[in-house]
Amino acid sequence: MENNTVKDKVCIITGGSRGLGRAMTLALTAAGAKVMAPSHIPTDIPLIEKDVSANVGNSGGEVYAMSADLRNSDQCCEIIDKTLEKFGKLDVLVNNAGLGMRPFSEEFMELRPKFWEADIEQVQMTFDTNTIGPFQMAAHAVPHMLKGGWGRLVNVTTSIGTMQRKGFFPYGPSKTALEASTRIWAEDLESTGITSNVLIPGKAANTDIMPTAWRNSLEHPDGREPVEPDVMGPPILWLASNASDGITGQRFEADIWDTTTDPTSAAQKQIRPAGFELRPRAE
Repeated sequence: MENNTVKDKVCIITGGSRGLGRAMTLALTAAGAKVMAPSHIPTDIPLIEKDVSANVGNSGGEVYAMSADLRNSDQCCEIIDKTLEKFGKLDVLVNNAGLGMRPFSEEFMELRPKFWEADIEQVQMTFDTNTIGPFQMAAHAVPHMLKGGWGRLVNVTTSIGTMQRKGFFPYGPSKTALEASTRIWAEDLESTGITSNVLIPGKAANTDIMPTAWRNSLEHPDGREPVEPDVMGPPILWLASNASDGITGQRFEADIWDTTTDPTSAAQKQIRPAGFELRPRAE
């Protein structure tokens, strides 16, 4: 098998039926991978199955979609078990599913709500989805990857700016925790053949995590046009392949991925450590 192929790799992409997850599911299955795509929205399941069927061609790729709530540890276990039952192994886990700021306000981009105005149940739900859910998935997946001596953990976080941007509590801090977790997991998994990396779209993505009015606007107040979800395709194909062996604890941005060169060169052009730069303490 070529180093840069994902053919017959078995991947779980949480939230794999819409937005960034859908784009990664389509890219991986079109390249011959087998994808489990858990979703908390049951009506999405037949849609992603139809989309993959129309897109997969003769690659041999497959998708199996199921309804699941990543906040529930038992259901996370069920996702792993169903993947093994369906495909016989597990190679790649992409922690993509996330809860943004829309549950707090459709106008959060303009109004920038204060942290003390946040509903505690929504705060808990955000951390459970964006931080605890990925931990539960990884904790259940890694023992199976260790048996095979190879695996990939890919966490979809957000930009460093968004993590600490005014009005983005609790979304920003929940993704900050996942970013830091990525680095710790990489160190815990050193020399096991399993890597842990971050992949982000690089800019706000044109998905339903963003307010409807913002997505439909011709002018964006921050001057940054959104990126389309399919930018996630090229980097996830490389991250999920043997070509990324040994690359761990790093962060990659999809919108600046150079598709005019080979994937490893594209990765090396922008590679940077996941997490946060440590500065010497002032004496």
